[in-house]
Order: sequence, then C-alpha cells, then structure tokens
Amino acid sequence: MKLLSCHIDNFGKLSGFDYPFEEDLCVLLAQNGWGKSTLAAFLRVMFYGFEGENRRSEDSNERMRYRPWQGGVYGGSVTFRCEGRTFRVHRVFGSRKKDDVFRLYDDETGLPDSTYSDLIGEELFGIDRESFRRTVFWSQNDHETTATTAIQAKIGDISTGQNDLPDYDRAVRQLRREMERLRPDRAGGLIKKREERLRALEADEVRLPLLEAQLLRQSEEEAELTAGLDRIRADRKQCALAFSPEEADKAGISAEERKVREAELQVLRTRLNASASRLQMLDRVRRNTLRRGRREKQALMQIRRARKEEARAQSERHSRTAARLRAAAAVCASLAVILLLLFFMKILPLPALTAALLSAAAAIAAGFVSMNPEAFSPGDPSADLLKEEEARQAARLRSLSRNLHAAQEQIDDEKRRCLRLRSDLTCREQALRPESGSGLPAATEEITKKLSEYDAKEENCRALLQDLRAQSDELRAEISACTASREQLCALREEIRDLRERYDTCSAALHYLEQARNSFTSRYMNPFFRSFGRYYSMLTGESAESLQTDADFSIQVMGGGLPRDPSLMSEGTRDLIDLCRRMAMIDAMYPGEKPFLVLDDPFSNLDDERVKGGLRFLRSASLDYQILYLTCHESRL
Repeated sequence: MKLLSCHIDNFGKLSGFDYPFEEDLCVLLAQNGWGKSTLAAFLRVMFYGFEGENRRSEDSNERMRYRPWQGGVYGGSVTFRCEGRTFRVHRVFGSRKKDDVFRLYDDETGLPDSTYSDLIGEELFGIDRESFRRTVFWSQNDHETTATTAIQAKIGDISTGQNDLPDYDRAVRQLRREMERLRPDRAGGLIKKREERLRALEADEVRLPLLEAQLLRQSEEEAELTAGLDRIRADRKQCALAFSPEEADKAGISAEERKVREAELQVLRTRLNASASRLQMLDRVRRNTLRRGRREKQALMQIRRARKEEARAQSERHSRTAARLRAAAAVCASLAVILLLLFFMKILPLPALTAALLSAAAAIAAGFVSMNPEAFSPGDPSADLLKEEEARQAARLRSLSRNLHAAQEQIDDEKRRCLRLRSDLTCREQALRPESGSGLPAATEEITKKLSEYDAKEENCRALLQDLRAQSDELRAEISACTASREQLCALREEIRDLRERYDTCSAALHYLEQARNSFTSRYMNPFFRSFGRYYSMLTGESAESLQTDADFSIQVMGGGLPRDPSLMSEGTRDLIDLCRRMAMIDAMYPGEKPFLVLDDPFSNLDDERVKGGLRFLRSASLDYQILYLTCHESRL
C-alpha cells in the first residue's frame, strides 16, 4: 500500500495544504510549531478517526484539539494505492461523531466505491487503532510498543475469520473480574464473606444443645413454681374457711373498736408478712442464681479444658511442621552448596547457578517459616468456635455474678425493713394491751396472720413465675434462631463448595488461556527476533546477542547474567529498541503487501553516531516500505 497525496482543507493549524508522496522515503524538514505532528495526526485520523472523543479537555480530545484555528470546512482527503487499485478517501468532521461525513471514491473513475467503510483503517491494515499506533504510526510523544492481542493475531494471520486472540483480552478481563469478586483471601470477597457467615452459623449450632438444656431446666423450675402456687391457693382457701367472726365477739370488744384495732394491726402484720415473704423469695432467687452460676462455671471450665487440649494439639502440629521445614531447608541448602561448587569448578553450565540460587532461596524461606510456623498456618475453625463460646460463657457468668450481688443487696435491705416493721408491730401491741385489757382473740389473729402470709407467698410466687417465663421466652427465641442457622448450614456449605470450584475453574482457565496464548505466539518468536536483530545491527552496528525476547514480543537486555528491562536504559537506547521492535512486528504482520510508515522524529533522543545508523535504517527500510519521515533538525537528515 502507498500514499499518493493528501489535501487538508482545515485541520488544526493546517489549512489549504497539499502534500504529494512522490518517493518511497518522503522527508519533511520543518521547524518546531510548523505542523508536522498535525500532518501525521491527520493521516491517522483519516483512516481511524479521532481518539478520546468522550473526554472534556482539548489536550486529550482530538476532535477539540484539531478543530480548525481559522474556521471553515473541517477535514480533507487522502489518495492511496492498494492491491492494484487507487482510492480517494474524503472525511468532513462535525462537532460530534454522528455529524461526520465519510466518502470513498475510485480515483481512476471518480465514482463512489464501497470496498471500504468508515472503518477503513481496520479493514486495510487488519488491526485496531491502538495496534496501529504501536506499530505503523510513530508519534513524537508516544513510543509505546507493547504487543496487543490484535498485533499477535495479525502476526499469526488469524485476524480474519477467527476471533480467538482478539477475544482473549475480554475473556481474561472477565475471568479476573470474577476471581476478584470471589477472592477467598480478601475481606470483600464473596467466598470470604460466606465463610465468615458459616463460622457464625456453626457457633449457633454449638450453642443449640446448651440452650435446649437450659430451657429444659427452666421448664422444670416453672413446673415446680406452678405446682407451688396451686398449693398456696389451696392452703389459703382452707384457712379462710376456718375464720369465724363469733370468735372476736367473745372478747367483749365493740365492733367499732375491734375494726380500728384489727385494721391497724392487720396493716402492720400484712406488711411484715409481705416483707418476710419477699425475703424468702429473694433468698430463693439467690439460691437459684448460685446454682446456675455453678453450672455455668462448670461449663466454662469444660470449654477452657477443651481449648487447652486444642492448643496442645496445634502446638504439636506446628512442632512437626517446623521439623519437616528444617529438614527441607537443610536439603535445599546442601543442594545449593553442591551446585555452587560444581559451577565454580566449571563442571556444570550457567543454568546451574540459577538452580543453586533457587535452592538457596527455598532453604532460606523454609528456615524462616520453620522459626515461626504459627504465623503461616491457617486458623483452626474449631479453636475459633471454642474461643467464641468461652467468651459468651464468661459473659453469662459475669451477668449471673452481677445478678447475685444485686439480689444480696435487696435481701439486706429487706431484712432491715422487716426488723423495722416487727419493732413497730411490737410497740403497737404493747401500747394497745394496757388500754383495752384484752386484744383480739388469738385464734382470729392467727388466722388473719396466716391469710396475709398466704397472700404474700402467692404474690411472690407469681412474680417469680413471670420472670421465669420471660427468660424462657428469650431462650425459645434464641433456640429458634439457632435452629434456623442449623437449617442454613447445609445449603451454605454447598454454596461455598460451588464458589470455590468456580474460583478454581476461573484460575485454571486463566492459566490455560495464558499458556495457549504463549504457545501460539512462541511459534513466531524466532522470525520476529531475527528481524529485530537485523534492524538493531543496522541502527547500532552491533550484534543483538545481548538481547532476548519472549512470547509477548518483549525485549530484555542481558546484563550481569540476568535479563534487564529496557526501561532501565537511557531514553535514546529505549527509543532505538522500540523502533527495531516495531519494525520487526510490522515485518511479521505484513509478509505480503506492506503498509506505509509514519515516523515523527524517531531519532530525536539518539546521539550523532546512532543518528547515522538511523539514516541507514531509513534508506534500507524504504526499499520495502513507503516512509513519511518528519524531523525538525538538519543533523537528522
């Protein structure tokens, strides 16, 4: 393919500009600011359109950047020859892509032609815009030469009819996104979240039998309290039947006086009986709390013993692991020493040094891990569950201790109140006896006292029963939640297994995709590197033996026995390597009809000696390719 001419109506600072491509090596020498880079950009845009159209700044949005400075029609035309035919492509650019106009004509007949569409660059060169920019088009400000999948596909001659390599990037991106979403070793990963939920559900499963046993004990206590309440009510009924008003008349006391005295003494006795019953109830609560505390303490001790056993077993496992690692470290260290000795004795070749270094690294790593195997061992879920259960048991024990302390304080307060009431009752009885000479009949007082006691007992029993039922309701709610957790366990374990299988499948697929891509591209490494070495020798006058390539068509410089990245070299050396790499890729991509090349000052960072090699390179490459060479300095001509 060859360019014949171009006409620019308006593009950037260029207006009414014509340029004929009359030779295979077209050299354009002009000072900085003349518009050389604008001309190069015009050729690229005519075949591939603008870049960065969704960006807002003029520097990154080419449609805005190259808008005509002086106004007028925005666009131009390019005439070129391809496969024996001559075409003329016209483009008129609007303010948006949908306003653009594309026309293609057969230059010999002047008639419209439909051989190519507005995607003419991809159809002509068989690569996308990014790949064009990394090979055929050398921009003064962008020397990126990494091989895209489109470049690899073109080199492998599968860019038409198959989409394996062009789809490779999309497949890899999707696989990596899915692996990142699942990540088992990251807090935000779905597998990690599901495993944390699983541990919580397993903790509920461990608590379930403990809660059920506690509910059973409370149900028994509730049954005992209910039976006791029924007995209190029956006894009170029998006592009320024994009460007879005639017994009070025998004492010779008037009805009014008897009522006043009975009321006063009854109030005091009722209060005293209620206080005594309250004391009994509080004492019963204290005893129940003590019993529960002993049971919870025993359970806590059992959990702590289980944790000690688990810690001892884990310590033994770590000891065994450390011993195996130390043995492995000794073996690797011995192997490294032997390989080094054989290498320095020149018995083994250079790769033995790499094997020795790897063995030494493995020995150091194994020794380092053996010193602290606990830091590299995965956590034990059963130990975590025991630790969580111990914390909950200790919290319950502390709560019972606080309840016991509060009950004791209430008992002490109630005892003081009971003593005050008993003293007040005694004083009143003594004050009444001298005035009346007689009191209420003993039988009547005894029956009244018993009725008051029964009323206080019934009230206290109902209060205890109400508290116990509230606690039982809370336990039932917890048991219901733990039962629901146990029902979710099976499904959650299955889901985690499926997610892990999916993660492993994605990881394996990514691995095999990379292997397949590398295997495919490795077939073209030798022809590529031969071409690269030819251009490198042409530019530098040196052999490319100190350089090597890989399946990604990357170039590395051997130094100190190790491959070094060219980014560590000077800017001029990087430009030189990048230019040779581009040309080698272009040779591999286009074994038949060659494309034109645009080189916008590619030698600006080279020294004088290498510029001479660059000019030899241009003259030699122009035998196979049409080259548009743009420069601003005569020393690079």
